[in-house]
Amino acid sequence: MILRTELRRSIAPWAGLALLVVALGFLFLLSGPWWKVPAPWTGNTTTTALWLRFLLVFLWPIAVGAGAIQGMRDSRSGMVELLSTTSRPGWHRAIRLAGAVGALSALGFLLVFGVGVAEVLGHGGFVSASFLPVVLVGLLAVVAGSWIGLAAGRLLPHPLTAPALAVLTLVASVLAWTSVEANVLSVPYHRFALLAPALGQPRGVLVTTSAPTDLGQAAWFAGLAATGLLLLAAKSARAKVLGLLPVVAGAAIALPVFPASADGLLVPDSVAARKLCDGPICVSRVHEDRLAALAGPGREALAMLAKLPGAPTRIEEQIAPNPVTGPVPRDPGVVYLDFQRNDALLTANADDLRLAVLSGAGVPSCDPPYVGSLADLGARMIAAAHFTGELKPLPEYAGKWFLVQSGVLEQAWAKFRALPEEVRFGRIVAMRQVLLTCQGDPLDTLVPGALR
Repeated sequence: MILRTELRRSIAPWAGLALLVVALGFLFLLSGPWWKVPAPWTGNTTTTALWLRFLLVFLWPIAVGAGAIQGMRDSRSGMVELLSTTSRPGWHRAIRLAGAVGALSALGFLLVFGVGVAEVLGHGGFVSASFLPVVLVGLLAVVAGSWIGLAAGRLLPHPLTAPALAVLTLVASVLAWTSVEANVLSVPYHRFALLAPALGQPRGVLVTTSAPTDLGQAAWFAGLAATGLLLLAAKSARAKVLGLLPVVAGAAIALPVFPASADGLLVPDSVAARKLCDGPICVSRVHEDRLAALAGPGREALAMLAKLPGAPTRIEEQIAPNPVTGPVPRDPGVVYLDFQRNDALLTANADDLRLAVLSGAGVPSCDPPYVGSLADLGARMIAAAHFTGELKPLPEYAGKWFLVQSGVLEQAWAKFRALPEEVRFGRIVAMRQVLLTCQGDPLDTLVPGALR
């Protein structure tokens, strides 16, 4: 009866509705990074959950602020003294109020995720149970935030408590996000950043949170939630002091467990990134439809590259989390194709797939993501042309870019093709080493002075 009353008369329904409306507003009204490669939010249910965790930068302050508003109710209504004289223990009312506010806040969070799952299904995305740890920790964070807000409102029933607490939570969440967001603002990573629930952008549909991240945050938010509940029900100073023990214990458990570096926050999803192979050609389970298309041209390209010393013998999809500031991983024995960042490969025909394998003589770009230099792109194109006999734009680069730079590259290609065969081969080998080490100018290695 009391719980039903709290559901009707408390701020609980409005808290859940606020989370729902704000989150869906971000996802559907703003283009945002969540619509774009390499991690569209409709590509994988785990990616959807990761984007929702990213949005907790804005949603968590709402949960905390709404809880604080509700926590001040008894004081605003002048009922504190009256309620203290009732025979029913205070924790009875506290647990029902906390249950109502926490449950409907969590429901709002879950409904947003439900919309995301529907979008994934509607767009033919990948569905697996790997999202469970990501969503469950997010739910725990929302409940903990609402309960700690309730306790703060009960203990500090001032009109400025709720807005001040919401603003402070927002500032802390943003600062924490900048620390876990791959040094996007040159803020170094620190374990304390994971005491806020927001995560950085997933930057790929094949990643999920690591076990240390999940376990550490679960311990921390469980302690925070317990402290909020105990402080909400506490009447004596001693009870309030004892109520702080769970949050202290949660931090003591979580901080040593958290990853030591930002590279440990996200790991390949064991389900989505599981390799499916046809001989030496492997793709992820998410992109298994590309395996048949890649098998034929992939083997042809490997046969062409076999003339090189230390030639690659396998083609694999790049499944590691995409770096932000540095080059992607490379291996002399493996040609990596990135179907996430280079979504043109998802619809590429056999000729373009063969060209993608041959580009850079089987070695990916040394440029940071989305920063292409003419020296790197031109060298990789000429390397592919060395094997095919024709200079063509690589599938990851638009034809418009090729037309703008075609004059310079065609001149470099003409100079390179005019060289004796053994010289061309030696320069391809040298350029491949430049791309493997990311030391030197690959185009200048092929055609000295091509850009001067």
